[in-house]
Amino acid sequence: MIGYLPDTNIFIRAAKGYSPESELLSKLIKKKQIKISSIVAGEFLSKATSQEEKAFEKLLNEFIILSVNLDAARIAAKYRKMSLKTKKVHLLDCFLAAQAKLNKLTLITHNKSDFPMTDVQVITP
Repeated sequence: MIGYLPDTNIFIRAAKGYSPESELLSKLIKKKQIKISSIVAGEFLSKATSQEEKAFEKLLNEFIILSVNLDAARIAAKYRKMSLKTKKVHLLDCFLAAQAKLNKLTLITHNKSDFPMTDVQVITP
């Protein structure tokens, strides 16, 4: 099964009705092809309106939520160490990439430059 891990910016833009994010996310939700990172959940909910929060909570109850575990932490640490030599990548982005790698998911984001990892497939809508 093909699977996708949307970054927070994808959910934010889709919640505001922006194209192509809203159409892409709607399509992937209907096909049950997304998983949601607990990191993304925290980021989204921290800035969500009450209406956005209600809609997002429905998604959280419907889809698999990826937690941060020790395997993800080890991979994220490796990514972070590598990034310190070139472009500093935020640790939360390293965790998100690690979750995508461990679960063989394609990461969807508007910030491809935040994910320079070569072993993770990253696409923009």
